[in-house]
Amino acid sequence: QVVAGYNVQIAVDDRHKLIVASNVVNDGNDSGQLHEMAVAAKEALGVETLQAAADGGYYNGDTLRACEIDDIVAYVPEANKNNRLAKQGRFTLKDFAYDAQADVYRCPAGAELRPMEGYKQDVGGKLHVRYAALQSVCGVCPLRSRCLTDKARRREVHRWQHQDVIDRHRARMAEADAAIIMRRRAALAEHPFGTLKCRAGYRHFLLRGFQKVRGEWSLMALCYNFARVLSILGLDRFLAYLAKNCPNGLNLLLTALLHVAAWLQISVTRRPACSGRGSAITRTALSNAA
Repeated sequence: QVVAGYNVQIAVDDRHKLIVASNVVNDGNDSGQLHEMAVAAKEALGVETLQAAADGGYYNGDTLRACEIDDIVAYVPEANKNNRLAKQGRFTLKDFAYDAQADVYRCPAGAELRPMEGYKQDVGGKLHVRYAALQSVCGVCPLRSRCLTDKARRREVHRWQHQDVIDRHRARMAEADAAIIMRRRAALAEHPFGTLKCRAGYRHFLLRGFQKVRGEWSLMALCYNFARVLSILGLDRFLAYLAKNCPNGLNLLLTALLHVAAWLQISVTRRPACSGRGSAITRTALSNAA
């Protein structure tokens, strides 16, 4: 069975919890979305540098590199992909220390893994340099059982050609401020979704079709931001601002409210009555807005 699904992406500022950038994509994961959303937020805010925090689903080396090029400081937790090996007492890539000055890796036993000629391309198109130890050294190493399988002759480590970006990101995530930023992220990014779900009852898209869904979400984001502005400024200050800076804006707002009120009155009048115990009108959810 094939079900149409949509993935909502938002960027929220940390001062007022306003949605400064949003988009709807149909990608199955978030790994390639951080840079695009961060650039859109940077342009919307009109700043030269930006600090962006996202959950582990956004972790992607190419995306982190693109953010670094565009002066965006990213904070994204890295998934532990070698947890199974660590539980077995086996050495993982983190146990091999890289010496940037000598361009070698050193294994837990102290042996050097030197770079080999050429690059190796992975399934994602990334180019890696292979670092290999000497077969004669691995053959007599007392830690061989924790490092190699019985059939392996030597240990090899692959290093992405832009691994320095990952190294800088790991160092940044190891700082004390990173934990505070990540806790703050949860309160920021989830606030709009929680508000729309709980207060507006918005748990699925009502329209079908990619462009229609994007338009629907844009309206919901606009409503959320409008409610936040009223909450921050208050109705009196908001109307005073419109009267001072946008003389025609107040009239347009009042006209729009009158049209909405008239539409609501017509909708209530035409609403079909439901009778019978436990009867209800429901709509099948195509996808979750979050």
